[in-house]
Amino acid sequence: MYMLDIANPVKPGKYRKCLTSFLLLSLSLLISACATGNRLTPAQVELSGDGGEVNILWSAIPRPAPLPPLDHAALLLPVHFGSSEEKIFYMQLDLGHASTVFYSNKWKAIAEKYQFVNSGDKLAAVNFKLGDMQVLAKNISIMQREGAGLDWSKDSIEVIGTIGADLIDGRVVVLDFKKDIVQFSREREGLHLASSKFQPFSFSGRRIVMPVTFDGEEKTVMYDSGSSALSWISNEKTFQRLAKQDAKPVVYAIRPWDKILTAHTVETSAEATVAGIKLPVREISYVQDMGFLQELAISSLGAGGMIGNKLFLGKKLIIDTRKLEIALEE
Repeated sequence: MYMLDIANPVKPGKYRKCLTSFLLLSLSLLISACATGNRLTPAQVELSGDGGEVNILWSAIPRPAPLPPLDHAALLLPVHFGSSEEKIFYMQLDLGHASTVFYSNKWKAIAEKYQFVNSGDKLAAVNFKLGDMQVLAKNISIMQREGAGLDWSKDSIEVIGTIGADLIDGRVVVLDFKKDIVQFSREREGLHLASSKFQPFSFSGRRIVMPVTFDGEEKTVMYDSGSSALSWISNEKTFQRLAKQDAKPVVYAIRPWDKILTAHTVETSAEATVAGIKLPVREISYVQDMGFLQELAISSLGAGGMIGNKLFLGKKLIIDTRKLEIALEE
């Protein structure tokens, strides 16, 4: 996940450069979840009806040279409370996090305006719209976050929380990175090509863990849609082995909550194969000095590391948590 301070409007499915310092680049929710297990009380998030679709809003931040800017730094979805004329907020779709949460610094003003009642860090129930879909969320945690409160102006972009994997539990989600939309459904019929090749994956603890073949070697990796800009986070040994010859690694700081760590990213010629589709990895990363957190995130949840949205840009990813099968279309 990337902690962002977004202040300008963008059109759904388009990019907008954010003036956020790259020091705020963060894997916070993912690493926190890996370190603590699923400490947050599992939320109960239900979509009414058969589902629907919603446009993606991408945010972007710069990176130190020679790396290009992160044009897909976070995958945001529009939500609103009350009537359709009410202000549009945004929540990050982070399938690397088991439960949906709201951020305390933003939620206080929303609760006051719409008269929502929460007890401490818990919200018993709240209704909101995800695009045109009605969502009923129960037992939602209010995550403590520092930072500015809400800007209620019409054009401001306010990220008020994270939509976790609880929203897709028992459902099908289609991440269409060709059309920049996300679809939710009870069944996958009509959402994929007849030629699509489905492969099994694990959804234990609401973590999407699946087999991926890297240069002919099959590995088990965790998919995290909250790591939008990263192709593959692996360990240092794999990083060094697959780095492109003469490519210069770029070293920069990331901040998972209260700890500053060092990330390394380098170009690679490696290819990944997911559900029969070959994908160029382009960049491989590892995080230095993570210790126990690294062991959990890189080894326990997926022996081959973690993959993010960048690997699937321009493709269509279909995740069926009912049948525990996943497919990819070009």
